[in-house]
Amino acid sequence: MSNDDIGYADAMTELDSILAELDDDAIDIDVLSERVERAAQLIAVCRSRIAAAQQRVAAIVEDLDTTAPSPPD
Repeated sequence: MSNDDIGYADAMTELDSILAELDDDAIDIDVLSERVERAAQLIAVCRSRIAAAQQRVAAIVEDLDTTAPSPPD
């Protein structure tokens, strides 16, 4: 699954799995570097998804503020 196709929840689940692997002292050093690299990619995906959600929420709130009826005089 490419980084563009993975959702936030799936990225977090995979990150949890990677963290569990990294906690194992017997992890091979070659595997370790691959897993750390994948974790960095997943963190970037999560940050991107969070930033996009923040922008959408801000736009919705702004739209609500501009379309709200004026209080009566």
